[in-house]
Amino acid sequence: MEYKPKVHEWFELSYAQYLTIPRSVLQSMNPDWQEKFAALLYELDDTIDWRPAEGRYWVELRDAKGRFVEDRFKDYERGRRQVELKTDAT
Repeated sequence: MEYKPKVHEWFELSYAQYLTIPRSVLQSMNPDWQEKFAALLYELDDTIDWRPAEGRYWVELRDAKGRFVEDRFKDYERGRRQVELKTDAT
């Protein structure tokens, strides 16, 4: 059986090169989840020199035709925004 990394499986058949998650969505998860996620990000930073030496990544939401559309998560409100959880989330 061929080994498939879990991240590769999560991306499914898409050609996506980046994972983009709004900060307000991450900050809406429970504190224990956030602690684990942040620990993994710190581990990534300690393991791989991946951040660009110069420049920044910019994310802008576009529709299927490539037109800019309103992004309800663009302003994270300095950590004050809480995104509503799905009703079946535990």
